[in-house]
Amino acid sequence: MTAPDRERDRLGAERLLAFSDGVLAIALTLLVLPLAELVPEVADPARSGLPIITDNLAPIGSFVLSFAVIARFWAAHHRVFDDAPRVSPAVVWVNTAWLFTIVVLPFPTEMVGSFSDDPFTLRFYVGTLFVSSALLTVMTVLVERSRPGASARPTASGGTAGVLLLVFVVTLVAPQVGYWPLLLLFASSPAERLLRPLGERWARHRND
Repeated sequence: MTAPDRERDRLGAERLLAFSDGVLAIALTLLVLPLAELVPEVADPARSGLPIITDNLAPIGSFVLSFAVIARFWAAHHRVFDDAPRVSPAVVWVNTAWLFTIVVLPFPTEMVGSFSDDPFTLRFYVGTLFVSSALLTVMTVLVERSRPGASARPTASGGTAGVLLLVFVVTLVAPQVGYWPLLLLFASSPAERLLRPLGERWARHRND
């Protein structure tokens, strides 16, 4: 295949971002719909609305966590394509798989609210987060390889995926600890800072 043919096979980064933003917006909306449906189910003008909150802390907590994770993924996704050239078919396919995990996430999120103590639900939820983060890391590597000069982002972006892999392993060997290991996500930023020097050395080696 000639260079012009390969260029025609590539998609503009702006179009891919616009499509992805639309999918993420729908996924975020789907997250809150189960909570909105709780209101008419327990509506009683003679009662306080506070029990809707206190009796549904598990689904509310899973909603807040999933919303925060998707929002973080969205921000990371945009950083991947900052000033990116036209993207290859491989990036488009990986991005499509990543969007699939984002669209699926409201499903395990709803399951968490109904089966909060179920080990399968725990592993399904954490596993979905890990696969999504891993695909985002793969996408970062593919996009960075297409840039004239590589940066540290491919290594740094793996910080969240590494933390989620650790959390997933914990859910396999000790499911009784529940969702508490997800608090390790707050350690992903320090992990990325620790990994950044390795990425910088990789970038210098690639450019030599």
